[in-house]
Amino acid sequence: MASIPEIPTIDLRSYIQPDASPEQKATVVDEVRKACSQYGFLQVTGHGVPLATQREVLESCKSLFDLPQDRKNALSLKNNPARRGYERIGEQVLDAKALPDCKEGYYLGREVPLKQMGFLRGPNQWPDLPDEEFHAPISQYYEHMLRLGGSLLEMLALGLGHDVSVLEAFTEEPVVNLKLLHYPKHISEDPKQFGAGAHTDFGAITILLQQPGKHGLQVWHAPSDAWLPVSAVEDVFVINMGDLVHKWTDGRYSSTVHRVVNASGGDRYSVPCFYQGALSATNPFKPGDNTETVEQHIRRKFDMSYGLKAE
Repeated sequence: MASIPEIPTIDLRSYIQPDASPEQKATVVDEVRKACSQYGFLQVTGHGVPLATQREVLESCKSLFDLPQDRKNALSLKNNPARRGYERIGEQVLDAKALPDCKEGYYLGREVPLKQMGFLRGPNQWPDLPDEEFHAPISQYYEHMLRLGGSLLEMLALGLGHDVSVLEAFTEEPVVNLKLLHYPKHISEDPKQFGAGAHTDFGAITILLQQPGKHGLQVWHAPSDAWLPVSAVEDVFVINMGDLVHKWTDGRYSSTVHRVVNASGGDRYSVPCFYQGALSATNPFKPGDNTETVEQHIRRKFDMSYGLKAE
């Protein structure tokens, strides 16, 4: 019987370190290209995000979701045009064939003045928590995600044979959102109940921080006809391609179906960072090939998953 493959782990140090040689960078780019083509997923080490910052943002998740339910409900994303804020357990349906997701979430992103508010951009709804317990660690972590996301996009472009300059419009004032997630203990015996139903991500790339030892992520691998578990390991980020990259590369870089089944035996926290890009941008790899903007693509899928508007 053939062994089940594993999502590859790639050390990014040889790309992001200031004194990296062209040859070292090229090696990392090739490893990333192979993972994106074969799995649509990769795990990364040597990413430059301090371990202390990772731990602090996971503690921020617990502080937020431990708040009384009425205080969280008052911060609902449905009351906010920028869709920043709180998502109740069961409020999102990522798999129409399954039950509503058994998770609660909270969207945050770059602070944009009220007068410039629009879809996925605007002022954040900040919970009433001490600055050092929430606002400061979240803001610090967000800056690291901007840097790491930019580096990963460079690697993708180079792996496709493009110069990084093709990303200029796409990465100018990009929409990059964090989603803090809490999966309660899995107690349902219904086979249609998941923490997050089977889905692909809407945007360009996702950078996922998982609470160490709290497993649950599963990635569909069609050649094996199996769900591959992706363990939650400290200081290892999980990266996956979103629907935008899949479409823009004609499937060369795959947006792969994945789901979450909380296998931790208790509460589980994670923080995906969704790099959507500049909302007015179109396909950077084939200029003029598709007039659909990032915003048009994301809005359609986002609204559908929350029952805000039919496709």
